[in-house]
Amino acid sequence: MAENWYEALSDELTNGVSATDAVGSVLGGPAGMAKLGMSAAARLGEGNGGSWSFDEEEIDAVIADWKALAEELEADKTLLAPARQGIHAPSNDQPSVEFMNALHEGMDSLAEFNDAMRDYVKEFVAKLEAAKKSVSNVDGDSADSFGGVSDV
Repeated sequence: MAENWYEALSDELTNGVSATDAVGSVLGGPAGMAKLGMSAAARLGEGNGGSWSFDEEEIDAVIADWKALAEELEADKTLLAPARQGIHAPSNDQPSVEFMNALHEGMDSLAEFNDAMRDYVKEFVAKLEAAKKSVSNVDGDSADSFGGVSDV
């Protein structure tokens, strides 16, 4: 089970774990989804199925968390290039050169992974914001349609 967001996303990219499973593994399964602004976790009504609720404050907090992750990934990116450039073989012998080549390849792979993670997080934030906007618009339209109705 993943210990943090970064590992959960890493699992998804490398092992094909779905976003829902990855988030659930970090937040404790389906029950943890409520922490994700999904207080939509189907609150059951009285015997007639369920209903979904949407808490803008919760989704805003989730979006803020994902944006913070994006900033951390961006900070990591700025560290990778200088780190790669600052590593040199102690000598020109074959083992040292081969080790440095392997290390540089690993650093290049890490930079590619960081790029993929930043793209994923950016797209996910955009999807969260679009979902929030969509739900907010639907809620607003529904509230407007009931605006002229008075209590009896």
